[in-house]
Amino acid sequence: MNSDQSGSVKSVEVAVQILDVLANADRPLRVTEIARSLGMTKARISRHLQTLQSPGLVGRDANGTGYVFGQKLLHYARVAICRSSVVEAAQPFLRHLRDVTGHTAMQTVPIPGGALVVAALGHELKPGVAIQVGTVLPFPQSPSARMVQYFDANNVPGSTANTRTFNVSELRAKLATFGVEYEDDGLGNGFGKIAAPIFGSNGNLAATVGVILSSSLLSPSPHPGLMEQIRSTAALLQAHYADGAVSPLMPAFRRAG
Repeated sequence: MNSDQSGSVKSVEVAVQILDVLANADRPLRVTEIARSLGMTKARISRHLQTLQSPGLVGRDANGTGYVFGQKLLHYARVAICRSSVVEAAQPFLRHLRDVTGHTAMQTVPIPGGALVVAALGHELKPGVAIQVGTVLPFPQSPSARMVQYFDANNVPGSTANTRTFNVSELRAKLATFGVEYEDDGLGNGFGKIAAPIFGSNGNLAATVGVILSSSLLSPSPHPGLMEQIRSTAALLQAHYADGAVSPLMPAFRRAG
């Protein structure tokens, strides 16, 4: 490999390192912060950021002071997610869930700080609550986002990491009793959500499936039959996608009553 080729490879490696730093950050980062994280000079990081910014792989935040993922990179991410096996596998199960419940069925996948809606199927004959694909459900208000935090791969049984801003005992009790997590109006918009976890073959949380509906239908608690429909649909999807896979943090299911 000649010096030009070696330099090009090194530039790609640095670019990937910068994207890794941005991916693991929960806010826009300044050049100084990225440089400090990678142990490189500000001048070197600035050059690479300019190169990445040109095709839209990184961008500036609203204040123009920090760097974030660019629109082109977000587009690539959406395409990759929509083509992932768990999203493809879930489609017939989401249709079934929509039809048996009469509510909008949705699927999310984990992202830093929350959960991303990757599929939402409303009922054509029974207009209900709509939610857009690409919506980010924030932690800790969203049941899906709370499960993302709870089942984080960095957690181990008995760990309290990433779980200090919501009631872990309550979440575990819901999962053990109903097989789902729910929230009647976590965002104050009149909508509630019920979600069940789906695990990958490695035991990590791969997705959640559930419904979004009027919060009035979740107060004081969801109908047991509705929660069972969601739990059983999730169990069918789990068997189809990664049969037998489960997180060590998932409590044993003991049917209510």
